[in-house]
Amino acid sequence: MRKQWIAVMFVVLSGLGARQVQAEGAVLFVGGVNIGGNLNVLTDGNLDLQTALKNSPLFGLRVGSYGFPFGIEGSVAYTPSGLVGGAFDGAIDSNTSILYTEANVLLILLPGPVAPFVTVGGGLHYLDFDVSNLFNASSSKFGWNIGGGLKIEAERLALRVDIRDHVTTVGFGDLGLNSLGPLFGLSSSEARVHNVELSIGIGIRF
Repeated sequence: MRKQWIAVMFVVLSGLGARQVQAEGAVLFVGGVNIGGNLNVLTDGNLDLQTALKNSPLFGLRVGSYGFPFGIEGSVAYTPSGLVGGAFDGAIDSNTSILYTEANVLLILLPGPVAPFVTVGGGLHYLDFDVSNLFNASSSKFGWNIGGGLKIEAERLALRVDIRDHVTTVGFGDLGLNSLGPLFGLSSSEARVHNVELSIGIGIRF
């Protein structure tokens, strides 16, 4: 019985290895939206900075190699208004565009032309802040993402649906305003920002 079990496992692993060797590449053009919630950076009562993640367009490009059960890919995605917010009852507002440059590993759950997957990855997130049209500031931060979706293969066509949570830590230091913390008695000068991507990709397999 033990020898039979080992033989079965050998055949299964061999099949997985063969499928992975047969991995194909794909390039996909991605379009979608950011789905946001509310983020509160609380203070000691002197300043209440409320930042809302606003639904905004997202578009980009993904290139990768996909087999079963694993795939790898790199992606570039841009949202022109990934982070918006205000302070002092709206007297000061800001808009932040975000460029995500990330590398991901995919775990493909089923073989075949229609396959669900889960994914995790990380990379650099480039943020460009525009504060009340008064000044601009840029920052690059390490961030990560986690999510899943469904991939569909039809002839040489590749189709994808993705849901991903892009996580970035931002704070006053990214605006060059570290001195505001002690001045206003901030209890926290940084907060973790979640941008949830819902996107559709279409491309070519090669």
